[in-house]
Amino acid sequence: MTNLIALPNEILHNIFRHVDPVDLAHLSTSCRFLNDNIASDGQLYRAVYCQILDEPSKDHLGDIDYEAQLKDLVRYRYILSSSASVEEKIIHLPFIGTFTTTLLQTASPTPQSSNITLLKAHISTSRPSTTNLEAFLSQSQTYNRASLSPTKTHAHTHASLTPLPLRQASAKLHVLYGKPLLLPRRTHFQTPYPYAVSMVYDLRNYTEETLWGPYMGDGLATVDWEKLEAVMLVLGHNVESFRNSIGEQMLPRGLVWKEGWRGASPYSYTSVDIAGVDSDDEEEEEEEESGVGRGGRGKEEEGVKKKEDVEDPYNITGTWMRVVCFLDFHDLFAYNFTSPTMPPGTPRPALQTTEAIRLITMELRVTHSEPPGPDDGQSHPIVYFEGVSRSLHSAWDANANSNIRGNVRITKEGEVRWQSISVYNGEERWRSEGIQIGGIQSARGVLGHWFDKDHDVHGPAGPTAFYKVSDQIKKRAPALEDDEDESNVWHLELEQELDEEDEEEVQAFIGQLAQSIGLPLTHGLGHGNLHGHLHHHLHGHGNGHAHGPGHADEGSGANAGSGSGEG
Repeated sequence: MTNLIALPNEILHNIFRHVDPVDLAHLSTSCRFLNDNIASDGQLYRAVYCQILDEPSKDHLGDIDYEAQLKDLVRYRYILSSSASVEEKIIHLPFIGTFTTTLLQTASPTPQSSNITLLKAHISTSRPSTTNLEAFLSQSQTYNRASLSPTKTHAHTHASLTPLPLRQASAKLHVLYGKPLLLPRRTHFQTPYPYAVSMVYDLRNYTEETLWGPYMGDGLATVDWEKLEAVMLVLGHNVESFRNSIGEQMLPRGLVWKEGWRGASPYSYTSVDIAGVDSDDEEEEEEEESGVGRGGRGKEEEGVKKKEDVEDPYNITGTWMRVVCFLDFHDLFAYNFTSPTMPPGTPRPALQTTEAIRLITMELRVTHSEPPGPDDGQSHPIVYFEGVSRSLHSAWDANANSNIRGNVRITKEGEVRWQSISVYNGEERWRSEGIQIGGIQSARGVLGHWFDKDHDVHGPAGPTAFYKVSDQIKKRAPALEDDEDESNVWHLELEQELDEEDEEEVQAFIGQLAQSIGLPLTHGLGHGNLHGHLHHHLHGHGNGHAHGPGHADEGSGANAGSGSGEG
């Protein structure tokens, strides 16, 4: 029988690379020879790491201390697998948050990601025990206020007793998990939705210091994860109600994440083909070569970069899906300005309400880029875009669609920040601020706020999210030579089409529109009943006089129902 220590180092390396890190530590203490062998094998820790977790991309190769990472992995698994109570586990929240973020940042974008598999095995709603969910994903202000434990909150002020860093770490984990915990254990929590609503629609959170976005009040766009968690909960609640009313099959793909942690990693986005649509890059190139560009503008001026040559590390160009929610403006105003004055730092009372919801498609193209500014992260440029935002439920109404422009940049803390402005008939109306969850080119997309373009302290404002569907953009009829506004030309042409074309062509158009954002038309929904079906649920999913994103759609924010929302 061959003695283990008599084997060549190459054979030992090949054996030890398959050993669990816990057993590897035991091996190194068994004798001096194995201790020296393992310590001197410079590639062993990396090999063991890559057997258990995803092999890091080239961007992270120089940043990883594999021996330290394996030690952290052992600790991570031990904490998550232990039978300790929620209270005992909470003290490990900062470490769990940091290591989870590292796992997501280095996760493979493939469905077979070992990092994602590890996360789902330990922190998931599919696990019999909810201890990890409560200890690590339910410690934010929203869940502290919804807690039934009398030790969690001050009885009168409902101010959280959990320190801010722990609350932020927990909210970040919840947002990265991506499946809002709308129904936590009833013996421990009330429904968190009304408390999330009170944060999202508290207009005191929309200030110059917070840049009117989901940020801390430092003026630097430092992410406030509790605000993003509240946005996720509010949108999740409304999407769930919407799904229950129209059915699972009518829900656009990607609007609901069925797997936790999936899509919250850099470069996890993958494009899908939009049915019956091809990329119009080739058509644009032909038009440029012939000197006839969009709107008859002719060739680009010399010295100006072509749009397809613009550096776009964020992969902006393509078709995006957006969801926007908003309160009736009278309810929003009453909630903020007719109730008793709240002391600074004290959240407003929980608000159980009904909101309106809008679904929007955005067709975006990059225009130009520039170096980052002194207040930005320096790893990537600022990239500007423009496009058109079209309301799904009333896309044939010219007042429901808008032009969009905006930019994407990296914040100083390394998050991907999106800003946008929606423009109606040449006039700015709505703005939005958001953060791309999971990092650059993540599949999860952007969560954030929409608000009035003049930053009116009286609102309106609300939550929004959008995510990329495809690198393709649906081809439209060419603009008229004397019309500079492409979206208005499209509106006029469409209105004429609806007046003059027969029902069969109208049905074909509506079918293409629905398919472009993933609505399967398998139930014979033509123009009449698709319009009625979506109009009833989209336009009527809220208070009767909702002032919000329905007829004022922002390419990056929201549609405005009665003119007071972002579209």
